[in-house]
Amino acid sequence: MLPILDLKTELEQMSSSLAKQISARMKAKNLTINDIEKEAGLKTHAVRNILRGKSKRPSAEILQSIADVLHCDIRELLSKDESQEDNLFEIQKEILNSLYEYPKLFIDTAQALNKKFDEKGIKVTIKQYISCVEEVYIHSLQKDPRKVDLDFVDWFVDLIET
Repeated sequence: MLPILDLKTELEQMSSSLAKQISARMKAKNLTINDIEKEAGLKTHAVRNILRGKSKRPSAEILQSIADVLHCDIRELLSKDESQEDNLFEIQKEILNSLYEYPKLFIDTAQALNKKFDEKGIKVTIKQYISCVEEVYIHSLQKDPRKVDLDFVDWFVDLIET
């Protein structure tokens, strides 16, 4: 039997790995948290709670519903394989090295983040802010039409807040 501290650490690692897998697959399929929750028939915040680490041990039914929407099986969600995340990093790197063609989208991204930070009273460092703009801008570049995904902004800022 594992000591309580080891069990807690193991659960946190599983939860973190699950969150990484869901997040990576969600980004790869260009889905928002709301998209997954709606398509899976889950309650509001069910997926968000997993991603934020609030839901440490989601039920098999919830995991199966999420897996169905993400077109994978539960084992893949629970695996610690980072290859999906590595693939996303390569895509992100490719996008960052492409020509800067959407200055209005960049400005809209910065404004949406500024508004959300102000609404929530969140203070960030310059490095954090630039990182946020980069993530939201890259995500928005992959949308059609190219516009700021306000659900993604909410989700991303919520991650910073916790």
